[in-house]
Amino acid sequence: MGKDTVHFKCHHCGHCCRDVICLPTPWDVIRLVRETGKNPYEFLEFITPDQISEVAKSDPTWLLCGGKRYMMALRRFEHGCCFLHPKTLHCAAYDARPLLCRLYPFDLHETRAGEFKSFTLHSNVGCPRHRDALVPTAPLYDLYLTDRDHQEDYMDLVGVFNRSRARDKQICDFIAMFIAGIARPK
Repeated sequence: MGKDTVHFKCHHCGHCCRDVICLPTPWDVIRLVRETGKNPYEFLEFITPDQISEVAKSDPTWLLCGGKRYMMALRRFEHGCCFLHPKTLHCAAYDARPLLCRLYPFDLHETRAGEFKSFTLHSNVGCPRHRDALVPTAPLYDLYLTDRDHQEDYMDLVGVFNRSRARDKQICDFIAMFIAGIARPK
């Protein structure tokens, strides 16, 4: 286990962008809009429980609309994430990518008291997990803490959306709750 460093180097196999569904927070979406100029209604989609079995039904970020559950995700095409270049396998939004992408494939380990213990690579990661470089864990832990704060904000926003009883509520209205100045799609 890596308390100070983890052995890993990305060799751009594309696994994380092809085979993993990215669930950004609203903060991630705002950063993507600011950095790429892309419209979130074009790069986001809302998936249902049958499309992502890895998220528990009790997860507080399920959006409720029209009697169904939805999870906000980066849109995916045949080749994977909408930001993945199909030939180079490089991310077109790399500098603005969601924190989840930045933390993948690292797995945080904490003590029973919730204190940082170490990072390792996720055991069920589908990439080759090349170990030919050292990644310092301090910046990873800082990202983890930021993501944890963003997840709390996300849960609060989902709670507000889910409590809304508007008759004409649509799932894409969730985006409008945190993105100002972007026209709703027709």
